[in-house]
Amino acid sequence: MASSTYGQKPMYYGTARKSPIYYGTPNNVAYGGNAPYYYGAPYGGQAGGQDADSLVGTITLGRVLRVIAQRWISVLVFLLIGLVASFAVYRISPTIYEAKSEFTMDTRRRMGGNSFGDVGTDMEQFGNSYEEIFNTRLSDWRSDKIVQKIVQQYRANYPASTVTDKEIMSTLGGSELELVRHSRLITIAIRSTTAQLAASLANAYAEAIESFTDDENKARCDKAVAQIHEAVEKQRRADSEIAKSLLEFRTKNKIDDLNSERNILEQSLQKTTADVLDLRARVTTATEWEKVLKAAQETPEDFASLPTDVPRSSEIGQAWSALQEAKMGMNALLVQYTKSHPAVKAKEKELEGIRQHFVDAVSHALSTAHGNLAAYKNQLAEFEKNSEKLRNELALIGQKIVAADAGLKQLEQEKQVSSAILTDLIQKENEARILAEQNNEIVRVGRPALTPQKPVLPNPVVIFSAGAVVSLVLGLLFVLVLDHLEDTIVSLQDIEGRLSLKVLAVLPHVRRKKREQVAKFISENKYSQFAEAMAGLRNLLDSPRYQPISQAVLLMSTQPGEGKTITSCSLAISSAQAGKRTLLVDFDMRRPRLARVWGLKIDQDHSFSHYMSRRDGARDFRSLVMPSGVEHLDVIGSLPPDNVNPASIMGSQIVPDFFKWARANYDRIVIDSPPFGIVGDVMTLASMVDSVMIMCCPDRTHFKPIQHAARQLGESGATVIGIVVNDVEMGSVGGAFAPSGHSYGYGYGGYGGYRAYGGSYRPYAPIESAKKSYGHSSEGMPLAEGEKGEASAKDPDGAAVETGHHGGAVSPDVADEE
Repeated sequence: MASSTYGQKPMYYGTARKSPIYYGTPNNVAYGGNAPYYYGAPYGGQAGGQDADSLVGTITLGRVLRVIAQRWISVLVFLLIGLVASFAVYRISPTIYEAKSEFTMDTRRRMGGNSFGDVGTDMEQFGNSYEEIFNTRLSDWRSDKIVQKIVQQYRANYPASTVTDKEIMSTLGGSELELVRHSRLITIAIRSTTAQLAASLANAYAEAIESFTDDENKARCDKAVAQIHEAVEKQRRADSEIAKSLLEFRTKNKIDDLNSERNILEQSLQKTTADVLDLRARVTTATEWEKVLKAAQETPEDFASLPTDVPRSSEIGQAWSALQEAKMGMNALLVQYTKSHPAVKAKEKELEGIRQHFVDAVSHALSTAHGNLAAYKNQLAEFEKNSEKLRNELALIGQKIVAADAGLKQLEQEKQVSSAILTDLIQKENEARILAEQNNEIVRVGRPALTPQKPVLPNPVVIFSAGAVVSLVLGLLFVLVLDHLEDTIVSLQDIEGRLSLKVLAVLPHVRRKKREQVAKFISENKYSQFAEAMAGLRNLLDSPRYQPISQAVLLMSTQPGEGKTITSCSLAISSAQAGKRTLLVDFDMRRPRLARVWGLKIDQDHSFSHYMSRRDGARDFRSLVMPSGVEHLDVIGSLPPDNVNPASIMGSQIVPDFFKWARANYDRIVIDSPPFGIVGDVMTLASMVDSVMIMCCPDRTHFKPIQHAARQLGESGATVIGIVVNDVEMGSVGGAFAPSGHSYGYGYGGYGGYRAYGGSYRPYAPIESAKKSYGHSSEGMPLAEGEKGEASAKDPDGAAVETGHHGGAVSPDVADEE
């Protein structure tokens, strides 16, 4: 089942953290709400980060710097190879010269269309900006036609040249035309192995484009003007025919004579009408005078005054004034005298004479008015008769003119339309001539090409820079691939990024200690870095998030020598120091170590493996408990499994019964197990404990075994809460690990070399000899100074121990663990 799921993508209950978290914080959202959040890989998920399928692994700045620092020689070799290759390329590359000529391109775009041939359409198809025109015209300027012109121009400029047409065309094949930004300049770049040829072809190219463009402009202009000129001439002929028809109609119908006669009659009628109106006014005035005079004649007393233009008005006025004075005198006498008084009667006779004089004057004026009125009426009748005659004649001529105007108007409208069309066409012809020139591309040679003095290729700066960059990139990729293929863990980022497992604790390196000393180190050195790190792990397990799953904990590793046993002992001591009733159990029944570490003197009756293999009656697990010498800490150890089958024990009901008893009597049970993968005990134990912690040593532990272990444990239902990192120089925490540098470790040097059940369990000889050469015991532990010079000895378990000397430091994983 493992083989079928190995290599698949990871599927965990949590996600990787970008920054390492060692002991957990209240704000750590990776663990959910009130319930803890754990890591595992259920149903075939692959523990590991996103770079599991990547050849170079995760690329980070820290990793790149670390890899370069470790493998700088390889990178330097790649750099030297790249520089040598660059030098070879530089030496074998041909010398290339480049000459550039310039020409200007100017064109003014037409605004609007043209119904006759749409002048400028040929130009508008090239685009509206210089860049669009340049890109469109570029294909024409690279066509076979322009190449032929270039060859002809070159031959005309240099008739004595011995360069063949094939060489010219080959050189032109690499030419480049470029529009200078924000200008109307176009550069022509020609590259050749001969400097003079490059300059000559660049100039011939510019001159050929100028000639080619002028020919196109001339043809385009002639075509545009010819089309519209033909339309103008056709309309001019039509307009002449209409004008001729109009003139013939006017001559035939004498329209001009009729119009002249009508004008004369209109003038005469206008004068006669004015006279009639004047006479009518005079008749009216004379009639009014007559009425006034009659009234004055009949009742002189009511007479008031007369207009000055009334006939004899001055005479009547004088008579009226005399009459008024006489009346005033009469009235004055009547005031003084009576009517019978002689003076009054004389005055009355005088008044009567004056009145008669007034009446006679009015009568004379009235006779004059009668005469004037009769004369005015006679004249008015004559003028009205003449006016009527003139109207009749004018109406007759008008009818004749209307009859002629009907045909004339139609001809005039036709002439007007024809003239308008002709005028519009003439205007468009003029516009076409202007537009034909405006839409032309004006190409003129600007700066001619000069003979280049320096080659442009090969460029040593570009070649050597490119060679250095490429070689450095290849060298970096090479060392990254090597680093990734090594498959070892070197940093916290590797664990949390690639494995997606939480780092629970980082245990520092402990120097110059035996295994037994390291196992009890924190009980004697409570304030050391190692003790503080272990206390942090204990506090994390005692936190509210982990407390429900930290009563029974299992520490496992993927290979021997990763410090599992010492970490188990140290965690048990730390828990006991916190006041918890703690039980440390040696479930590594094939290679037990706890009895020797704690100095326990046990027999088969008190050996855990032997006791668990019995088949007689009920068992009292309390009899297996041995005091450790540390308050609140009990230890259960084992002897080497002579005639004991650990696999049978793990598959029996006795193991669940033991865990039931242990949970009932202890606050924390710490299980020291064999390495994962070598035997199958870990899978059974992991399903019975509350949580599992995996051991890891920098530069020693590999990714794939941990990925495989996490996946298998997740599939079995075990709760993997994280990684305990061991044997770390504390100055390196937070960055890439800087491990102790010792290649030794403690433990199962030959776990895979065990013989079948029933035989003795001994490591392979090659492993033993290798450890001996480095001064290690069979458990992988460096020998102390006091053991220097000893050839061999027997450990308390009966295993042979190779002795020697090693002056290096010992890590806590020295704890052997295995």
